[in-house]
Amino acid sequence: MKAIFVVTVAMVFTAQAATAADAKLPVLGVTGTLPALLELVRDGNPSLRSQSDRVAAAAYEVEAVDGFFDTTISAAAGFAEGAMRTPGSLLPSITPDKSWVTEAALERPLRHGGVKLRASVGRWDSIGGGEIDNNSGTIAGAVIEKPLWRDRDFAMQRLEREAAQHGVDVAQARRLIVWQDTCHNMGVAYVDWLAACAEMKESQAAYGRVAQLLQETEKRVELDTTPAYQLAPARMEVAFSQDALYQAQAALDAARIKIMEVAGGSLPPDYLPEPAESELRDWADACARVAGDLPLGLDITVRHEWRAASAETMKHGALVRRSREEMKSDLSLFGGAGWRLNNQPSTRGDSDFGWEAGIVWRRPWGFAAEKATTAAREAEANAAQAELAAVITEIEAEFSRATTALEAACRRLEWVDRAVEAARNNLEAEAERFRLGEGRSRLVLDAQKDLTTANRSANAAAAQTIRAYINQARAAGIDFLPFKATP
Repeated sequence: MKAIFVVTVAMVFTAQAATAADAKLPVLGVTGTLPALLELVRDGNPSLRSQSDRVAAAAYEVEAVDGFFDTTISAAAGFAEGAMRTPGSLLPSITPDKSWVTEAALERPLRHGGVKLRASVGRWDSIGGGEIDNNSGTIAGAVIEKPLWRDRDFAMQRLEREAAQHGVDVAQARRLIVWQDTCHNMGVAYVDWLAACAEMKESQAAYGRVAQLLQETEKRVELDTTPAYQLAPARMEVAFSQDALYQAQAALDAARIKIMEVAGGSLPPDYLPEPAESELRDWADACARVAGDLPLGLDITVRHEWRAASAETMKHGALVRRSREEMKSDLSLFGGAGWRLNNQPSTRGDSDFGWEAGIVWRRPWGFAAEKATTAAREAEANAAQAELAAVITEIEAEFSRATTALEAACRRLEWVDRAVEAARNNLEAEAERFRLGEGRSRLVLDAQKDLTTANRSANAAAAQTIRAYINQARAAGIDFLPFKATP
């Protein structure tokens, strides 16, 4: 675990993620439709807006920690009976018996020097009667305190700020994770839509082929050149083809709804134009070609999941150090001075100026709360390091699975092309035999079904190849498009 943590500290923000544009990778397709959809997603997806709000919240946490150095203003008023000391314990007791006392103070930690400065002004007004009735006095003082052991140079604030800054890094990395997942989901959804469009076109083509064969068979039956029983299988296939059309339309509608979901719930009509007939296959060929010529490698440090987990470990490491700082005894050096600004009527013979200096030590009796807090922080840090190790394992396994799937998809693409060519040649041969009266409509129907099956397999293989390449690019940490936070 310690080795993982050291690597995290050294590398978490040095690696830069590759982008599809930089590497000329075909993850965005061969047209401008998918990039336009991603631009739409960047502005309209509620998950991204949620993550942007979390980044803003984390940044405010840093500002809140910096509020430690704000000036504190305090005021107090009350009635005193009996001897009491002056504000800030700077001067001997000068407040008369039975007096109204007011005090105002400013306190501010100084970032440079690691000291706390306190300035105060106090006033008393006697109401005790006798010779001192209606007398008053005003005292001003200043105290400076320097922590020497616990919280030296405001170590706790510094470590808390470090943890908060790592929290910002975590939030930013998680926003980029959501952005990459959203781009990946949109890419897959667009591939599914292209596949649904290809299925619709193939279903229409299959229906056209079987309907044409039915017409030819009906004419041949009328001419008594073909037995009437050959009409039944043709009519059955027409019904099946109509059912396939309905299913293809339903799949196309579902694919469009999925794109709308990823886009944030709405989709202008011009963002999803009718694709070219060859777009699916052209994209698949580009993916297969680049996969062979420019295979992707894995650099875990560009994965935002790794960056988020690494920043999380450093955040908890800072919190552990802060908790250990609280385990120290409090030892502080202080000094102060005070001035009597007025004392009417002045009958005292002592000086109007006083000063003091000393050392203050304090500590809890057994550090019970501090020990428990430190143990909790250490457990959280160990959990964060274990999660980082798990993330590394998951990323490596994800990339290996994606690479294996891409290799299989590219091989399948080659084989289905041969199957399509063979099915097309077989259909032409059976159709020619039927026209010459040497074959039957059933054989032509079977050949048509074989061609339809081969074409559907080719479309499925093309879609599978694109999905596999997109999955591998996601596993490799490739950014589809740079993320730009919207105001």
